[in-house]
Amino acid sequence: MTNQELREEIVYYFKKQYDLGMLNTFEGNLSARTGDNTILITPTRQDKERITPNMILEVDMDGRLLDDTTLSPSTELGMHLEIYKLRPDLQSVLHNHSAYATAFALVGRPLANDMAESFMFYGGDIPVCPYGRPGTDDVFRDFKKYFVDRDKDVLLLANHGLVTSGKSIGEAFDKAEAVEKLAKITILSETLGPDNPLSAVEKAKLIEIYNNRRNN
Repeated sequence: MTNQELREEIVYYFKKQYDLGMLNTFEGNLSARTGDNTILITPTRQDKERITPNMILEVDMDGRLLDDTTLSPSTELGMHLEIYKLRPDLQSVLHNHSAYATAFALVGRPLANDMAESFMFYGGDIPVCPYGRPGTDDVFRDFKKYFVDRDKDVLLLANHGLVTSGKSIGEAFDKAEAVEKLAKITILSETLGPDNPLSAVEKAKLIEIYNNRRNN
C-alpha cells in the first residue's frame, strides 16, 4: 500500500470512529507504519469532519516531522512510536476514549468475562495499564509488560482510554469497535446476574484458536 493510500485509509477509519460516536471531534489518534519504516499519524486538535489525507503527518521513528507543514502530530505520538518499537509485527495503532471501554479504564478494571469471543479475539482479558499523564512518556512506561511480556495487542489506559494495534489500520479499528461492544455487553450482562462460566477445557481451546489466528 502506498503512503497516499495509507493516508486515505487513516482518514476513513478516523472519521468512521467519529461517526460511530467512539470519539469526539478533537480527541483520539490513529497511525500506520509505512514500507520505509516511517509513521503516518493524525495531527493534533483538528476537527474530524474537516480532516483530509494531506493533513496526515509523516514522522521518523525518533518522532521527527518529515513534512513541511504548520500542523503538529498527535500529542500521543510517543505512545504510538513505543508500540512500533516494541512490536515490529504491528502496522497500525489506534487510541480513543470510547465510552464503555473507557468506563472500565476509569475504574481500573480489566475487561474480562467468559464470553467466547473474549478468548478467541483477545486471548482472554484486556488488562489495564497504570495511569500516566496524557501526552507524556509516563503513558507508555509500562507498555513492555503488556505488548511484549504478555503479548497483548489491546490495552486499557487507566483513567484515560483505550489503545489497540494490528497488522493493518482496519484490524486496529476492528479491535477498537469490538472492544467497545464487549465492554457494553459486560456491563449489561452484570445487571442480569452472574455469567455462565466456560470450562477450563473450552477456554484453553479458544486460546488455541486465538494463537492460530494471530500467527497466520
